[in-house]
Amino acid sequence: MSDTVKIPLPRSLQEIVGALLFASETPLTASDLRESVRAVEPEEGESAEVMDVYRTCTNREIGEALKGLEKALEVAGCGFALVCTGGTYRIQTCPSCGRYVRAMLKLDRPSRLGRASLETLAIIAYRQPITKGEVEEIRGVDVSANIKTLMDLQLIRMVGKSELPGHPFLYGTTPLFLEHFGLASLQQLNELDPTLQRSNPRAKAALYRKAAELPLEEAAKTEEADKPAAAPDAPDAAAAPAETAEPADETDEAAGDVVIEKVGEVVSPPTDDDDFFIDDTPDEFDDEDDDEDGDAEDEDDDSEEKDEDETDD
Repeated sequence: MSDTVKIPLPRSLQEIVGALLFASETPLTASDLRESVRAVEPEEGESAEVMDVYRTCTNREIGEALKGLEKALEVAGCGFALVCTGGTYRIQTCPSCGRYVRAMLKLDRPSRLGRASLETLAIIAYRQPITKGEVEEIRGVDVSANIKTLMDLQLIRMVGKSELPGHPFLYGTTPLFLEHFGLASLQQLNELDPTLQRSNPRAKAALYRKAAELPLEEAAKTEEADKPAAAPDAPDAAAAPAETAEPADETDEAAGDVVIEKVGEVVSPPTDDDDFFIDDTPDEFDDEDDDEDGDAEDEDDDSEEKDEDETDD
C-alpha cells in the first residue's frame, strides 16, 4: 500500500494572502482575506498548532502580510504588482508591460478621454459632491456632453441632490475611477499636486444647507440693522477704558464730580448728589438781564410813589 503524498503547510501568512489574491477574479478587502484564511479547518495528520496560528489571524496581521507581499513583488520585478484601490487589493500587471499584454490578447488600444472630459472629471474629483452648474461656472462652458460621457464610462455617478433652489443633482466619482487611475483612495489626490486640495464633503454639505438658509439670515440681519442703537447705561459709560479719556484739569479735581466735555472723551453723567449749577448763559446777555431788572425795579418804585400820593389826597 503506497503512502499518500502530503501537501506541506504554507510557510507564512504572506504566502496564503498572495495565493488568494492571485486566484481571485475580483479584488478582495482585508476582511475578505481574513475570513478566507479562518475558514480552513485542519486535516488529519496536520499540525494543529500551525493551523491555529493561521485560523486566529487578526486584521493587523493581514495588513502586515499585504505590506510584505507588496515589497516582495516590487523587489522580484516579475511584471505584476499588488495594487490597492478603494480599500480592495488585487494583483495586476505593471503599466509598462501593458502594450505586450494587449498584443498577446489582440486588444485594441484603449480610448483616451479628451481634454474637456479630463478637465470636467478633475473638477468633479476634487470638488465632489458638486452640481453641473458649479462645474460650468468653473470651466465657463457647457459640460452636459462631458458629464454624459463620464457617466457612460462609469467614472462618475449621481450621489444625491443639492439643497440649492431647484435641487440639482450632485455628482461624484465611482470605485472604477480609483481603479482606472490606480488610487487607493481619494486622499491620494492631494498627493498628486500639493497646489490642488480636495474639498471636504461634509463641509460642502453644510455649505449647501447654509445657502438655503441664507435669505432668512440676511433678513434677520437687516432687521437688526434697522433697529436704533440703544443708549449705553450709566455704569457702562463710567466703566469705559481710562485710555480713551484724558486726565482732568486741577479745577475739575477740586470740584470733585465736574468733568469738562471734549470731543471724543467720555463724560460722566450728573447724579442726584451733585450740588453745583452750571450757568451756560452768555455774558453779553447777563448785562441786558441786569438792565431789565433795574428798569423793572424803578418802575415798581414809581408806581408805589404814585399810589402813596393818591392815598394822601
